[in-house]
Amino acid sequence: MRINKKLTRREFEGKFGTEEQCFLYLAKTKWQDGYTCKKCGSNSYIKGRKPYSRRCGKCYYDESPTADTLFHKVKFGLSNAFGMVYDIATSKKGANSIWLAERYGVRQKCAWLFRQKVQRAMKSSKQYKLEGKIDVDEFEIGTPKKDQQGRSYSTDKIRIVIAVENRDGKSGRAYAQTIMDFSIRLLGKIFKPHIAKNTEVRSDGWTVYKPLKEEYPHLTQELSNKEMNFQMLLNQIRDLKTG
Repeated sequence: MRINKKLTRREFEGKFGTEEQCFLYLAKTKWQDGYTCKKCGSNSYIKGRKPYSRRCGKCYYDESPTADTLFHKVKFGLSNAFGMVYDIATSKKGANSIWLAERYGVRQKCAWLFRQKVQRAMKSSKQYKLEGKIDVDEFEIGTPKKDQQGRSYSTDKIRIVIAVENRDGKSGRAYAQTIMDFSIRLLGKIFKPHIAKNTEVRSDGWTVYKPLKEEYPHLTQELSNKEMNFQMLLNQIRDLKTG
């Protein structure tokens, strides 16, 4: 589903505000080049069981417009799912899972899972780097063993570096990268493909970030104050950890 950023919220809801409009859009898009049964290859079909679904005229396989799309087995309504995609793609204030859950009346876990699904489908071409003010941090997922606290090495923990657009305290676009360790070489993997060199970047006071200032002159470091100075970024990390 391609989102035209010039399409206003009102225009979007006029096109995709009902379940029928959404099903019709998916059907037209899915079979715009003609119908072919994915089970037997037949091109003949009759009306299927669900709205705008098609049943093969030969083997009777019934295929929904949502099959093999982002919206397959969505439990909170197709029009709500379309709305979430619009917000994730265009929101200037960010579209974290808590905000999406409140806006669409769904559980936060459902919103988080669907947002991850959308973001995977929108996999970056690396042509559009993060803009404005960027917060960067590194973290681990997993329970450390005894005597392996902090950033110590452990094969039982997943190490991730994350960069998020900070839009006046709200999260914008973000990139995350799994890494083997917290060396400057691997932490830098989030910078080159996703952050322009003239962008304002902020990290905590960890010394490993200092060498990056040679290539990123607007990189500043700030003490985290027990993460209070990076609350927006902390919310994003919590989202990932609790998913």
